[in-house]
Amino acid sequence: MKKLKSGIALLLVVLLAMGCVACSSSTPANSADPQNPDQPAADAGKTKPSTSGKADNSLTIPINDPPTTLDPDLFLLSTEDSVISQIYEPLFYIDNDGNYMWCVAEGVTENDDGSVTFTLRDGLTFHSGDALQMEDIQYSFDRCQYSTLCSVLSQTVVLEPVDEKSFTMSFPMADQGYGYDALKPYIQLMKILNKSYCEEHISALDEDLKFNADGTGPYKFAEKKDNGDVTLTRSENYYQDVAIETLKFKFISGNYETAFEAGDIDFALYTASNFKLLDQYSNVNTETYSVNNVTMLINNCVEGSPTADPNVRQAIAYALNRDDITVIGTSDAGSPAYNLANPQIKYWQEGICTEYQPDIDKANELLAQAGYSASNKCELTLIVMGSQTNWVSACEVMKETMEQANFIVNIEQVADTSRFFTYDFDLGMISIALTTNFNSYADLFNMESGLDLAGITDQTVTDAFAAMVDEETTHAAMKAATESNAYIPLFYNMYFYAFDGGLNHGPLYNEFSGFLFRDFSWKD
Repeated sequence: MKKLKSGIALLLVVLLAMGCVACSSSTPANSADPQNPDQPAADAGKTKPSTSGKADNSLTIPINDPPTTLDPDLFLLSTEDSVISQIYEPLFYIDNDGNYMWCVAEGVTENDDGSVTFTLRDGLTFHSGDALQMEDIQYSFDRCQYSTLCSVLSQTVVLEPVDEKSFTMSFPMADQGYGYDALKPYIQLMKILNKSYCEEHISALDEDLKFNADGTGPYKFAEKKDNGDVTLTRSENYYQDVAIETLKFKFISGNYETAFEAGDIDFALYTASNFKLLDQYSNVNTETYSVNNVTMLINNCVEGSPTADPNVRQAIAYALNRDDITVIGTSDAGSPAYNLANPQIKYWQEGICTEYQPDIDKANELLAQAGYSASNKCELTLIVMGSQTNWVSACEVMKETMEQANFIVNIEQVADTSRFFTYDFDLGMISIALTTNFNSYADLFNMESGLDLAGITDQTVTDAFAAMVDEETTHAAMKAATESNAYIPLFYNMYFYAFDGGLNHGPLYNEFSGFLFRDFSWKD
């Protein structure tokens, strides 16, 4: 049988790592201590500058990478995903309570044979004015075989039109764990494209649409500037009211907190320590989110790199002090991670994977097996985004502890995420969010996916993913994947947001990334 590409919702995140939110909790305005949400503000008299958003009915959103494409199937960056989700819509989303949020479809019927029949929304048009037709659904389904997010559908689902308003999805591999319920997270990631528009701009399904965008979403593409900024404007023919007229995605090469406090953006992700200082502002609202996300070290497993040797990777795992890394990397707001999966992943359980504790003697023993010694140390390059100041500090902690063993660690701060895709590193600190089904992690070990950031080929891990059918086999896959040490988990994250006090902001949602900005508005 052809090996499945699981179609993960990869969020290559260095700052705005918000994907697949499994739960969220809010704190009252100006009560910025996440440990004491009922604590009143110490000084609520100071105000910070704001954008002109309320005056011109716009929203300025920070992004940490200049988008290179708005193709909903071929993008790779979380920045791009955040923009794309405002332009294109799927058949439905699932909200945080497990309810359908209908988009292109208006309803579904679950049939006795395990298939489902979707009915399309009446009168839906693309931004170009073209009416949505059944051929657009088929085209989008055919193209998702190349998708970063939902390629699994092309290998596990059969789509058959019923009439001009409805179609059926059947699931011939349901007995192998690929039934409708298991695939919902991926179905909602299949964005619907305009076939005729796409064929005007690309000649093959796997060609990149770049910034040629024609969706059914609440906002349409207006402009991309040379500096990376992207502007979207409200679609006049969207099927529901959307309050904010213009979305301005502003590329911030430095610190989001500084940009927010300078009045350049309308909300920002904060570190826990600085988050506690926001009670000085009377015009700032705050919220905390627990996110399905893990921060990890990627080990370059491509032949020729020192970290291609499993002994070196295991030595690194023994040389790390996760407690110290977590305190520094999260401003004491996260928890140490020993499983590649997050606790919000289905079937997650504590204690499945080896919980490596600092052991310098063991690290040196493993390094000796790999041919290294005190006189011939293992020299590694560790890359980290310079804009993530907490992570840079955490990398300094890693360097200090690893160099107690026979390592030399050279930290390089990078300005963007491009090197994470090209294996131009030995170690890379990164944060990744996936769907809440662990089979989504398979793409991190599948070179065909383009998302094997470690460059690892490990048949043991591949076989473990292929064998996943229940809780026991999922635990086995978690153990095999994590203990390959291709990706060494460091900590689980808590996220802290500050919003302009004039905003009514929307929620984050399960199983997909970021905010839907259609839910935002400015207060009267």
